[in-house]
Amino acid sequence: MKQPIEGRINQVSHTLFSILPCDLGSALAGQLSLLAYWRYKHRIFAKRIAGNLRLLAPDRCDTPARHRAALIRWWSNIGRTMAEYSIVNALWPKGRISIEGEENLAAAHAQGGPLILVSMHLSTWEATAAVAQQSIASPNIGPFQPEPSRFTNRIVYASRKRRNHYMFPPGQRSAFRLQRLLTGGGAASVILFIDEVRDFQVHLPLFGRTAPDKGNAVVAVKLANSTGGTLLPVYLKRIGGARFKLVVLPPLATRQDSDRLYPVAETIMKFNEIFEPLVIENVEHWYMLGELRLPQK
Repeated sequence: MKQPIEGRINQVSHTLFSILPCDLGSALAGQLSLLAYWRYKHRIFAKRIAGNLRLLAPDRCDTPARHRAALIRWWSNIGRTMAEYSIVNALWPKGRISIEGEENLAAAHAQGGPLILVSMHLSTWEATAAVAQQSIASPNIGPFQPEPSRFTNRIVYASRKRRNHYMFPPGQRSAFRLQRLLTGGGAASVILFIDEVRDFQVHLPLFGRTAPDKGNAVVAVKLANSTGGTLLPVYLKRIGGARFKLVVLPPLATRQDSDRLYPVAETIMKFNEIFEPLVIENVEHWYMLGELRLPQK
């Protein structure tokens, strides 16, 4: 019974933030998020966020005041991210996203095959998918996890439809469709966020845990192997307000003795070597902090 009420509120706020200037809407949401911080700070998920932040960034949480400041920065980024979803399709056309590593993008194209972009939920992560579709890797496809609320799903679907971007729901059937589209001669690319939630846990980055044997990271490697594609790590970095930098990292090299195949286990570890330091460096902008369940001391 709560969903229709919350859904209408979300639709109204989504419309409001879509008509505000980019920086104003982002800053306003960053301030409003402090209300959420105070409202939820005693909930289990909020305590998990606080604990994970202390574990992953102890140098930024060495005193209660610095820990609280880091928490507020995390909540502020979440508020900004939610508001920026309303303008995500305008960020690239308005020049609010710059690209670093264009030479790596060229190197990935030179390796041949479709591009398999892998990324993390950093900053306004939906903008990473938007730029892939609007610029660097169009036409772009990929999987996504539907939201629990049908009203939120309508907002998400409408936003992606406006940029002619279709993302498949999870499942084996979708994996087969992705493979067919990548090998269908349409020069399609795919984007996968490999820090997804599965079985109530974020399995990548590892943070000292055992590497997963299923999930988006495994799907990315198998898609690359079955389509002759190239794995290309990318991530989005907030550089101030509603301005961002899309960082394109060097493409992963295949083993020369394996007919251009990526070994699954070794590639998963390579993903971790790339993204774990980046997540720790930008942990205050990592959306999945509240879903990470690490062993507590």
